[in-house]
Amino acid sequence: MEELNFYTNKLSSFLLLFIASTFVFIGIFLGDKMLDFEEKTFESIILILVFFLFIFGIVLSILLLTRRKPLLTITDKQIIIHSVLTSSKTIEIENVKSFFIVNNYTRGIKTNKQIFIELKKPTENYTKMWFYKFLSKISKPLANSQYSIQTDFLNIKQQKLLEILNGKIKETSYNSR
Repeated sequence: MEELNFYTNKLSSFLLLFIASTFVFIGIFLGDKMLDFEEKTFESIILILVFFLFIFGIVLSILLLTRRKPLLTITDKQIIIHSVLTSSKTIEIENVKSFFIVNNYTRGIKTNKQIFIELKKPTENYTKMWFYKFLSKISKPLANSQYSIQTDFLNIKQQKLLEILNGKIKETSYNSR
């Protein structure tokens, strides 16, 4: 039984730490000049929310940099998605129909990379949600994609991971015959 483990990409985690720390330090030093709750209430509230978002980026990057456990484990029968802040999710490969890539772009820059997992049969709780019912009217493969793999912080290229995952589906379907 072959087990593939994928860990945190330390370079991208360090880059997140550097960028978030830079903006937090700028916010600390220029906060007095930028915040004016009497004249610019809305802008000041938005700046404080952005400040907290960057603080969360620092916390997340430190958690990623100090993490020793894998973020993704692929075995012959399962895909285990380990999260930094939530519990792990286990997906049986026999229940996987296909994989597809979704990339988000902001002003021509790729900002989010994910591999969606289209299931043959999503869980019962998920299919009862209004979100699933809404998505199934738009796109059935997207609606059946209950799980996704965030590839931004993995130490493997997105296309290579997709090839490995598709190979596991082919092996499982070949072995079940």
